[in-house]
Formats: sequence, C-alpha cells, structure tokens
Amino acid sequence: MSSNLKHFLICGALLVPFNVLAQTACPVGTAPGSATCGPNPGSQIVERPPTPSGEWIKTWGAIATSPSGGGGTSSGRLSEKEAEDAALQNCRKSGLQGCKVEMTYKNQCIAAAYPSDGTAGGMISTSASIPEAVDRAKSKCEAAAKKECKIALSECSEPVFRKY
Repeated sequence: MSSNLKHFLICGALLVPFNVLAQTACPVGTAPGSATCGPNPGSQIVERPPTPSGEWIKTWGAIATSPSGGGGTSSGRLSEKEAEDAALQNCRKSGLQGCKVEMTYKNQCIAAAYPSDGTAGGMISTSASIPEAVDRAKSKCEAAAKKECKIALSECSEPVFRKY
C-alpha cells in the first residue's frame, strides 16, 4: 500500500466518527433533517411548557351587618356585586333592618368577633386560613373592647378550578 493511500484511509477513518456525531438522531432509513429526526446527541432538549387543562376562577364573599346586631354573609360568588347582594339579602332574610355591606373579600377566609357580653366593638379580619382569621379577629376585638370576645362567624371564599 502506498503511503498516500494509508494516509487517506487513516484520515477517512478519523472523519467517520465526526460525521456520525454531526448527524441528527433519526430512525433507521430516515434522512437527516426529516421531521421524525430527533435532536443531535448531546444537544439540549427544549421541552414545551405544559398545556393548561383549566383555569382558577376567583370567588368573592361579603359580610353585611345591621345596626341592631346580626347580619348576613355570602361566599363562593363569581363577582363582588353578586357577593354583596347575597350578603344583604341574607341579612334582610333574618328580619334585620338597615343592613349594609361591611366587607367584601376574594380567595381568602374571614372571621368576625364580638364582645362576649353583646356590647359594641366587633372586628372582622381576613387571612389565608380560618384559624389565622379567627386569631386575628379575636385579638383585634379584645384589644379594642378590653374584654373577652367570641367568634360570630368564619368562612372561606376559595378559588374554583374549571377544566377546559
């Protein structure tokens, strides 16, 4: 074998691995560049973000009270107005007069605390959970009224997941 031929074969043998590494990952019998080919070995694979299967819908709640004491609540409503209207309606259904919306809230929990002896000085507080809302309302009420308070209500208006 001539030295030129040996040189050619050695160079050719060295080129083969480089050509293989440069080709895309294709199924047997598929030409590189075809849509069925995968990425080059060692290249980064970029994944698409997951397709959403639905959406979270915010819900509203409200508290309406009467000057004579007592009131009405609502939760899980799709709009602030709907929550306010339902709370006022629930307050009036109790036979109370002069009902007015004290607070609206969305996607959270609420608690209302009043002095145990029935005197004025109630407090309303919101939080991410009922125990936190209860603690806050009771603490604020007792600090303002300078007496023991009890929880009159606690509830949550949590978001709702709607599938597509």
